[in-house]
Amino acid sequence: MPEITFAKHDHLESIISIWGANRATLGLMPRDAFVDALKKRWILVALIDGFVAGYLLFRHTRRNQTLAITHLCVDKTCRGRKLSDKLIDKLVEEYRHKARGIKLNCRSDYKDAIKFWNRYNFQPKGKLPSRSSNTNVHLITWWYNFGNQDLFSLITNNKIKAVLDFNIIAKLRDLQLDSSKEEVAHLQADWLVSEVEYYCASETTNELFRDSNTERSTRTKSFLKNFPELNIDKYSLRPIEKELEEILIGDSVNDRSDRRQIAEAVLSGFPYFVTMDDGILKQAKAISHIYQLKVVTPSGLISEIDLAINAEDYNPKKLSAQNFTISKLKPDERNKVEEVFLSHSTGEKKSAFSTTIGNTSSLPSGRVITINDRNDIVGVYGTYEVDDSLYVKFIRTKQYALRQTIFIQNINDLINEALAKKKSFLIVADEHLTDVEQNILLASGFFKISNEFVRGIKRGIFTHTDLSSSLEMITNRIPDIKMLTETTCDQTKEDSSLSAITLEKLLWPIKIKDAEIPCFIVPIKPYYAKSLFDTKAAKMELFGVEPKLIWSKENVYYRNVNPNVEEFPARILWYASADQTSPRQKAVVCSSSLDEVVVGPAKGLFKKFEKFGVYRWEKDIKALCKGEPLKDIKVLRFSDSEPFINTVSLVTLKRILKRNGESDNNFQSPLRIKTSTFMEIYARGIGLDYCNE
Repeated sequence: MPEITFAKHDHLESIISIWGANRATLGLMPRDAFVDALKKRWILVALIDGFVAGYLLFRHTRRNQTLAITHLCVDKTCRGRKLSDKLIDKLVEEYRHKARGIKLNCRSDYKDAIKFWNRYNFQPKGKLPSRSSNTNVHLITWWYNFGNQDLFSLITNNKIKAVLDFNIIAKLRDLQLDSSKEEVAHLQADWLVSEVEYYCASETTNELFRDSNTERSTRTKSFLKNFPELNIDKYSLRPIEKELEEILIGDSVNDRSDRRQIAEAVLSGFPYFVTMDDGILKQAKAISHIYQLKVVTPSGLISEIDLAINAEDYNPKKLSAQNFTISKLKPDERNKVEEVFLSHSTGEKKSAFSTTIGNTSSLPSGRVITINDRNDIVGVYGTYEVDDSLYVKFIRTKQYALRQTIFIQNINDLINEALAKKKSFLIVADEHLTDVEQNILLASGFFKISNEFVRGIKRGIFTHTDLSSSLEMITNRIPDIKMLTETTCDQTKEDSSLSAITLEKLLWPIKIKDAEIPCFIVPIKPYYAKSLFDTKAAKMELFGVEPKLIWSKENVYYRNVNPNVEEFPARILWYASADQTSPRQKAVVCSSSLDEVVVGPAKGLFKKFEKFGVYRWEKDIKALCKGEPLKDIKVLRFSDSEPFINTVSLVTLKRILKRNGESDNNFQSPLRIKTSTFMEIYARGIGLDYCNE
C-alpha cells in the first residue's frame, strides 16, 4: 500500500530524477524551485517501501485561495497503480477547507492526461495559446471546485507583468535552432502561460532597425508579434535615462539601448525586467534600490513567481510624507494636468478630458484632487457623489517609477473615503484605465460591470441569518457577491467559512459574527503600531510617525517564532503594549486581516519584505535575531487595517475575556481568542452597540 505524504529533504534527489526522466513533457524547472517548494510543503510524494514512486508539485495562491498544479508525475516502473489519483486525493484532503479549488494547464495534445483530468472530474474552463512551436496546440485550463457552487469567476487575473530584454527575445527566437539555451527556455514552460505576461520595450524596434542581417531581422519582426509593446511617454524617459547614466556607465549604442530599455521598464510600473546581460545584472541591486523594478535572470523570475502572485506591486517604502502632499486642484495647475494626464494611448481628446475635469469640479459634491511629489503633480483624480455611491470619474497617475504604488494607494484612500461618507459603492468610471490598473482594481475587490468597476462597501457586524437581507442592495448590483453570500450563509456547505473570509475582504470592513474564522490578539510595541497602522496615535503627537511610513495598504510585522500559534487567513487585534511616551498604549488599538505567516532565516526574510520600509536591519531585525542572520524569525503579513476610534484598555479586555469564558492574559505573546471575544472587542473599538447573544 503506497504512503502519500509531504516530501522531505531526503526525497529531493528522487523527485528531481523522476522530473529529469520526464522533462520533455513536464517542461523545464530550476532546481531552486524544487527546493523552495519543498520548504513550503508544496510537494506530495507517493512512497512504496520508502521509494519515491511519484510526486505532485503544486502552489497555493493565498490572494485568490486557489491551488495550481505544476507537475504530476509517476515513475514509469510504478504506473498503473492509480498513484496519480492518490496524490490528488491527498491534495484535496489537505486543502478542501483552505482553498476554493485546483487549477492547472494541460496541452491539448496530451490525450492520456486529458482523460485523467476528465475522469477525476476536473472541468475545462478555457483555452490559452501554448508556447509550443506547434501552432495547432493550445493549453486547456482545468478547474476542480471544492464547493457546491462554482466560484471560478471570482478567480481574477493575477498575471505577473515582466519586460524582456532584447537579448532574451533574440534567444527565445532562436530556441528551435539552438535548444541548448536552457536558461532562457525556462520562460517557455506551459505552466507559466497563465502566470506571466511578457512585454517588450519600444526600444526593441530600434534594435531591430540596427540589425544588418535581413533574414534575421525579418524573423525577429515576426517573432515580436508574441509580445505586446510598452506604450511609454517618450518625454518622460529622459530624466530616468539621465539618472541611469550614473549606474549603467558607457556611451556605446548598446549602452544607450540598455538604459532606454530599463527606463521603459521603470515607467511601465511592471515589477520585473528579465535579462542575461552581465553588466545590467551587476547593477540589479542599485536599480531596485532607486526604482520599483527587479532585474532578474529567467530562472530568477521563476523563483519570484509565488511571491509576486501573492503580493501587490506596491512599494510603500518609496512613499514619504516629507515629499508627498495631497490637495485640491488649483486653477493655475489645470493646463499642466490636462497635458500630463491626457490618455494618448487610448485616443482621448484633450477637449474631452478638459470637459470631464470641468464638469466634475462644477458638481456640488465634485472635487478634483492632485497628488504631488515635492513640486511635481504625479497623480490626479476626480470624484462626486450620487445617492449611495462615490464615483471616481477619472483617476490618472504619471508615468514614473511609483506609478502603480500611487494608484494602489489612491484606490485604498478612496475606499476609506467612501466608507467615511457611508456609501455602499465605490465606482471607478474612468474609460481610459491601463490594463495594469484594471487588474489592480479586480484584485482589490472591484467587479467590472458594463464599462465601470464597482466595489461594494459595508460596515457592521452581521450573522449568517441576516446577511442576505443586509447585503441585498449590494448583491442586486454585483451578482458575484450574491453568489458568494449564498455560499457563506449556507453553513452546511464545507466552503462557507472560506467564502466568509472572501466576503470580508471584498466588502471590508464588514464582519460576519458567526463565521468560523481564526481570531488572535497580537501584542505590538506602540512605536511600531504608530508606524504601521495607528494613524490616530500618530496624529496625537507633535511630529507624528516617520514620514515614509504614513501610507500603507498592507504591511508586515516581525516577531519571535515562539509561541507559534498564529495561522492564516485570520482576523487579528493589535494590543499596544506599555509605553509611557505613547498616547495609545496598554490597549487594543486596531484590527487587521492576517494574510500570511512566514518563518525563516532573519536575513532572508528581511530581504524578502524590505520593500515595506518600516524596519532597518541594524535597529530592528538584528536585535530580534540576537545578531544571528540565520536564526529563524517570524513575519506576520497583514492588510485592511482599521484603527479604532476607541481604544479597548487592558482592564476592559480582561473583563471581556472573563465574560466570554477565556483565561486571563496580560498579552505578552499572541493569543488565540473566540470569535465572540473578537466581535465584542471590535465593536467597542469602532463604536458599535453590540450584544453578545
